[in-house]
Amino acid sequence: MFRFLSSLLFVSICLTNFAQTTVSGGIYQNTTWTETGSPYLMTGSMVVFPGVTLTIEPGVEVLVTPDYSFNTGNLRYLEIRGTLIAVGTDTAPIVFKTTDASILGQQTWYGINIKGSQGGNIQMNRFRLHDSFYGIANDISQPGVSYNWTNCQFKNNNYGIQLNADLVYNSCLFENNGVGQAAQILYGSLTAENCQFINNFCSFTWSNNINVNNCLFEGNGNNIVGSPGIITNCQFIDNDFGLAEAYGHTIQNCYFEGNGVAIDNTGGANISNTTFDSNTLAVRLGDASTLTNNIITNNGVGVAVLAYSPNSTLIENNTICYNTDYNLQNLTDKNFQVNANCFCSQDSAYIENLILDGYDDITRGLVNYAIYDDSCANVLDYVVKINLDGGAGLTNLQLNSWRLKGQDAISLYIESSQATRLELINIIGQVQKVITLQKGENQILTNAFPSGIYFLKNEFGRTQKVLL
Repeated sequence: MFRFLSSLLFVSICLTNFAQTTVSGGIYQNTTWTETGSPYLMTGSMVVFPGVTLTIEPGVEVLVTPDYSFNTGNLRYLEIRGTLIAVGTDTAPIVFKTTDASILGQQTWYGINIKGSQGGNIQMNRFRLHDSFYGIANDISQPGVSYNWTNCQFKNNNYGIQLNADLVYNSCLFENNGVGQAAQILYGSLTAENCQFINNFCSFTWSNNINVNNCLFEGNGNNIVGSPGIITNCQFIDNDFGLAEAYGHTIQNCYFEGNGVAIDNTGGANISNTTFDSNTLAVRLGDASTLTNNIITNNGVGVAVLAYSPNSTLIENNTICYNTDYNLQNLTDKNFQVNANCFCSQDSAYIENLILDGYDDITRGLVNYAIYDDSCANVLDYVVKINLDGGAGLTNLQLNSWRLKGQDAISLYIESSQATRLELINIIGQVQKVITLQKGENQILTNAFPSGIYFLKNEFGRTQKVLL
């Protein structure tokens, strides 16, 4: 009797461990896939018809039998013309993947295809989507529709997401995808908090607006392409490009290390309080951009300026040092100054050797700069290769004609050895006031300006930061 009962128990355990439900074809009435019926083996494509809801319980695995012809027309799909409800939990996520785990890098099923044009819609969260070719896609744009996903994973897909909607990710993982989130050509935005983007060819491309905070980007190819918006408190490690074809970004408090090109900016960037270390090229900077209060060290090239109008670009208060090829490259035929930046040397010949400009290549413009002491706080001298009003030649600017003696809540107090003019410039490079100094003591009222960081700049480009 004991041996008989033991045999029954063994059979029961085997049936429990290896039970599965085979599914394919159309779903014509409301249906629930339960955890007890899991895994669900999709042996053919499936369609949830209009007016019908497919509900998938937490903990369910949907296993799709692969198509080995690798012809996308033959790939099995889950098409939603009605409603899909697939809401997992942190401990029991819902999983969609192929049955063949041995073919990493091959996407052997189509994905979840939403027919929004027929009223199809999804309610999904805390799920895993693996091994698909098109990921989650909709055949229409969805202005005003928001998908909020927490603790989701997109792994080994050709495309993870193809939705023209507002997408919000929290604590999600995108790994080994061709493209994590595809271009939002018609409509859409991306918000990501505490996410990881690892070993994708592209993490996301051409979103209309992004807000990304506290995320890790590691080992990706082009990584972020286009996609203007705000990026804060993020790490970019060992990517081919941290940001490619970038424009209109505010990047603050980030860290870039080991990238081919950390930031390839075409214009309109505001990059501040960020560290760039051991990248092949740290920053390629376009028009109407600001690069302020950054540490740019130990890269191949620190800053490459390609702006058509470099004077629309503000490069201030950066430490640009120990970059092996060049600290700074002027890739234009325009002349400009970078006086308010420290190059960590008092040797003008050493600094000059790490600046590529018209002295090295006559097709380039000239760059004026300053020499600081070891603290990077005090200017020892200025190197003026060209008077930005027209005079040329390498000269050393002698004792400054003006100095800021002090300030209070409503005024700056400036002492000048001669009559001269200064510009008061805000953090984005806009001139707020032209100041005419007389020889001697000058009081400049500042109570009309909003509080913040400003710069005083003279005609030779000498710049000093002030906090109003």
